[in-house]
Amino acid sequence: MNIYPGAAIAEADHSQAETQYRLQLAREMAAAAYEQGQVDGYLRAVADVKAYQHGLVLDAELEARRWGPGGRAHFADPRPGDFPGRGTEALTRLYRTEPRKEAQAG
Repeated sequence: MNIYPGAAIAEADHSQAETQYRLQLAREMAAAAYEQGQVDGYLRAVADVKAYQHGLVLDAELEARRWGPGGRAHFADPRPGDFPGRGTEALTRLYRTEPRKEAQAG
């Protein structure tokens, strides 16, 4: 096997060019992977925040269903459709319709 000096020098240059090419390719792939990792991490962080916010909304809805529209502080307040009770209007009506016993005694 005869190796000519010119061929050996050309092959060495070719080997060095191949090494430089592979190093450049590795740098570009690493940069692309780093950028993709940043994008994936950002999207994962956004998804985590949205999941947390969704949990807060569910908690708020549960509180509203549990305690009513005013929260715990207004749990015992009257609500639409509640029985108004027999307050002063009912007693006044009863008082007007029944004759007074004192007036009949005299």
